[in-house]
Amino acid sequence: MQTAVAIPPRPIGPVAKSSSAFVALLDTAKTYVDDLRSDPSCGLGLLGAAFLGRIRGTGPGVSFTALVDAIREAHPVSLQSPFEGSSTVAGAVLHPRELIHADRNDAMLLLRFAAASADLPMHSHEHSERFIYVVSGRGYFHVSDDDVTRLAPSDIRHVPVRARDALLFRRGTVHTFSTDREPLLLLSYHGPYVPLNDPAQYTIAQPKTCPASLMNPTHSAVSFDAAWTRL
Repeated sequence: MQTAVAIPPRPIGPVAKSSSAFVALLDTAKTYVDDLRSDPSCGLGLLGAAFLGRIRGTGPGVSFTALVDAIREAHPVSLQSPFEGSSTVAGAVLHPRELIHADRNDAMLLLRFAAASADLPMHSHEHSERFIYVVSGRGYFHVSDDDVTRLAPSDIRHVPVRARDALLFRRGTVHTFSTDREPLLLLSYHGPYVPLNDPAQYTIAQPKTCPASLMNPTHSAVSFDAAWTRL
């Protein structure tokens, strides 16, 4: 069952230029990650703490998609595949230390899951937290509270995600993504950033488990979110 948790909203704010937009997205994600590390009520010390939020505009003419498009136009990168061993996933790194300031130790990754991507195994990042913006498309976030060395498929939760969702989870959380009929584009904040070629960057859960073996169409349903927001 999903649990409603009160995490203070962090407005990204008006960002007219692509450079300031990139900084705004980075710093917003960093603030949430800092909250996760410092506030026990947000899951500090809990292995599988993961949270789902929603990005909303607060004024006329606001477009999260346009904001991300401006960043991509200003900082073009080529997506490389395979990513973490999956041929259906492609990724590229936006290094703040190269684009903003040399002292930054975080980074943003652009990740694209092709349609029908279901082969990226459940895994964890032991040395950094994640804040993920869902830029476009639809897919599933698979997450478990289990330890990465003892994963039980029955303990994995399958959470639908779509454009303008946001995900926050701490290091050690066992997770992965998959897609069905649509691709999924993500901006993934890594705090701190561990190079992708570093063996410590991620650990595949044991036993090795991929979404292809988990998703059962007969269990599909339409439902309301577990939490409502009082307006």
